Amino acid sequence: MTKRMNKLHGFTLIELIVVIAIIAILAAMLVPTLSGYVQRAKVAAAISSAKTIKSSVESSLSARYSDYAEAGELGDALNKILYLDQKKDVSQREVEIVGAFTNRSWWTYMNGNRSGSKSQQVDTVIAKGLAETFNEKWEKGKGNNPMAYGKKGTCRDFLKSNNCNVGLVVVYDADCSVRMLQLYRRGILVTYVNGEYIANTSKDARFVGTNVWSSIYSGSGSTASEELYRISLADKQIGDNGKEGGWY
Repeated sequence: MTKRMNKLHGFTLIELIVVIAIIAILAAMLVPTLSGYVQRAKVAAAISSAKTIKSSVESSLSARYSDYAEAGELGDALNKILYLDQKKDVSQREVEIVGAFTNRSWWTYMNGNRSGSKSQQVDTVIAKGLAETFNEKWEKGKGNNPMAYGKKGTCRDFLKSNNCNVGLVVVYDADCSVRMLQLYRRGILVTYVNGEYIANTSKDARFVGTNVWSSIYSGSGSTASEELYRISLADKQIGDNGKEGGWY
């Protein structure tokens, strides 16, 4: 009986230390792998959301303004200047005339201003589409444009100071196609430009605004193309009186 009980004794201190050490080694090997998987899943979800928004905006615009080339129905909504080069003489720069939908547009829509200028009417078409397709409740916040924070602060600063949970900038062209998109939510900034989706997980991620495009590539493992360095989302727009105003 004594011999049998001796065989059933518990682990010795040394055996416990060995077991704990093995568990620690396994954990050290698995945790980074699991963390990486979780992060990749978050990035994939963020890019999926950006794709949903892009598709929604293009579908909404195309359904309502598919005959734009003939009818010119987008009208005053195409009131922004996108510079396509950086020549010193601004008057000599190649430009593209575009429209934009941002948090400001969403705020205006949420506050019931849906039948004002032609630009607001286009914003309403986009907002209705997003409300139906983007599966997240938007906090309307204070109604500022995220692009104004390209120099002021980070995307996180924007959400905090504006009491909102999503930062959005969509730039579209006369063909009802999204030219550029930035979506910030849940700590990830996704930028769509030139057919590519770039995810920036840095805490210092910023909306591009008038900043150089390289700022959106921080921590992504990629760098901005030479073509993007020539593009400038200038703090200008075309007003009804032909004078330039402000993006923000």
